[in-house]
Amino acid sequence: MRKTPVLTTLAVVLATAAGTASADGWFGKPAISLEQAVAKAQAAGYTSIRGAEYEDGAWEIRSNRPDGSRLTVFVDATTGDILSPAQPGQTQLAPAEVMAKLAAAGYSEVRELEREDGFWTAEVRSTAGFSRDVRVHPISGAVTNEAWDD
Repeated sequence: MRKTPVLTTLAVVLATAAGTASADGWFGKPAISLEQAVAKAQAAGYTSIRGAEYEDGAWEIRSNRPDGSRLTVFVDATTGDILSPAQPGQTQLAPAEVMAKLAAAGYSEVRELEREDGFWTAEVRSTAGFSRDVRVHPISGAVTNEAWDD
């Protein structure tokens, strides 16, 4: 297995992310820099960083597991939490738990609940009766973003 020097790897990651980091969408600019997200992934044991991009509130870091198999690590661009894959000691919410958190927050008619970009996403009805798209943190269950359902 060939190892890529960290500086070369980081340069490739920075070049890959340069065009996408400005595509902020409705999540705004990330609070966690690309360098911090990569450092978080590396500290968790993910290696051979091949690229990264910021999308919908998370850094998507293409890397390898310690066993060499490929995966994408999702790092919350606000908190720096690794959203996916689950980390040792970390409990990710199951679909029923997400639905219970949404109900407790006043949302109803939860539809199309799915994992996307490390978060849970769903179409819901707000307390005011409007159809909304929400993004839910997979560990805390907090609604991190809400937008009009198109």
